[in-house]
Amino acid sequence: MAQPLQGAMWKQLLQHSARENLTLQGQIREMLVSAILDAQLKPGTPVPSSRELAIELGVGRITVVLAYQQLVDDGYLVSRERKGHFVCSALLGERVQARNPADSEQRAPSITWAQRLHQRPSAQRSIVKPANWQKSAYPFLYGQFDESLFPTAAWRECCLKALSVLDIRDWAPDQITRDDESLVEQICTRVLPRRGVWATADQLMITVGAQHALYMVADLLMRERTKVGIEDPCYPDARNIFSRRTKQIVPLPVDDNGLIGGCQGSCRLK
Repeated sequence: MAQPLQGAMWKQLLQHSARENLTLQGQIREMLVSAILDAQLKPGTPVPSSRELAIELGVGRITVVLAYQQLVDDGYLVSRERKGHFVCSALLGERVQARNPADSEQRAPSITWAQRLHQRPSAQRSIVKPANWQKSAYPFLYGQFDESLFPTAAWRECCLKALSVLDIRDWAPDQITRDDESLVEQICTRVLPRRGVWATADQLMITVGAQHALYMVADLLMRERTKVGIEDPCYPDARNIFSRRTKQIVPLPVDDNGLIGGCQGSCRLK
């Protein structure tokens, strides 16, 4: 049987995995997952009892118990009655086999994906964000928000309310053909009127973000011969999505007031 780690090693592993944005329970989970994936804990290795590990780390036992329960649910540990917790052999066994190139070649022939891909997404023009964009004096980058202006407290309150037992019962079931009625109501009565738009519930369609909406527009309205006028410069993902349906993409110049010689907007179809 694989040998467990010594007591002093657990404190070192926890310090190595410590992150400010994680709770203590989360740090313990990450410590164990890292040790398992880095092969410091071999398949079948027993981990300390919750009481022993709590003493070694100087934390409450319930914190370790909850961390172990989550790792069992995630498939990293298995619980054996009257024996304790062990590193899951099945999970790591598959990982070890996948690392052996010789075994992989024997199991299945290699696939040349370059010949199967109709188009390479990496070849498309896209938004490039430097890693240190937050240090810029004026970080005007798409999709980023100003932390000082974002209503963090209100957002946290909404998240807590949405995760209450009663609210989960409302949004968890698959609604299939209808949108969330409360969300639609808020959009009709609060969001749109502030922007001078008045609409009824049957005039709204909820999408999973802007890209989902663009895909739907492209699928419903565009064919190979459809000519699409799009602002230049424009939202790169809109151009990439539309170019998959038609090659007739016409760049339209813009000035400080928007589209030159026409109404403002991101694209026009013909």
